[in-house]
Amino acid sequence: MVFAGTPSAAVPVLRALSRLGDIRLVITRGDRRRGRSARRSPSEVKRAALDLGLQVACPENRGELEEVIGSVAPLRMGVVAAYGMFFSRSVLQSAQVGFVNVHFSLLPRWRGASPVAAAIRAGDPVTGVSLIRMTEGLDAGPILASATVPIGEKDTRGTMTERLSQVGAELLRAEFADLLAGERKGRPQREEEATYAPRLRAHDARLNFERPAEELARQVRAMAPRPGAFALWGETRMRILEVGWSSK
Repeated sequence: MVFAGTPSAAVPVLRALSRLGDIRLVITRGDRRRGRSARRSPSEVKRAALDLGLQVACPENRGELEEVIGSVAPLRMGVVAAYGMFFSRSVLQSAQVGFVNVHFSLLPRWRGASPVAAAIRAGDPVTGVSLIRMTEGLDAGPILASATVPIGEKDTRGTMTERLSQVGAELLRAEFADLLAGERKGRPQREEEATYAPRLRAHDARLNFERPAEELARQVRAMAPRPGAFALWGETRMRILEVGWSSK
């Protein structure tokens, strides 16, 4: 198998998969400059993979991605969790039973890069994890399995992501045998129900105090701990770390 992922949210899935089968290669994004020192540091998935003694590759583009996956043969299955790069048709067809994506929402709601923040900001009472067979469409493949997780009034993007990463690892573990055997066809997603959660941008974190208080409270939680909500007071930028709100 191959595994592709980048942030800390993907690490529990990687660790679960490493106990289930033979991971020949872990694919992650390249080292990035972080913090004030601007020193390059590896992704959380790269750190975890090296700790597990697994081979790691960091392709910079889709061409390199095709090359590194093509080097693993024969390939039975691929698993992806929060990787951050689109897979071409040739890559998706290179695995005998396909690629499985561990996505942190109840698809087709909140396809895209920021599903957890989108669910909190929209006031969804629940979210979850979906295992889908990957296609060329954005998170549009058939749903192989799913698990529902409630969103509490004090949950943030950080707390929900941590919880969903654990649920995703457990769901993959429970469904792994059938997935590896290719026995799950999955159910098609209803396109008319699809909603989208694009990558977070700086303006998503700025509070507009003309909006209702409940909406602002959800926005703060959706941006916590990163990138962190903020507001401008004159020329002063203030980070809003936490809010007190109850809908009761």
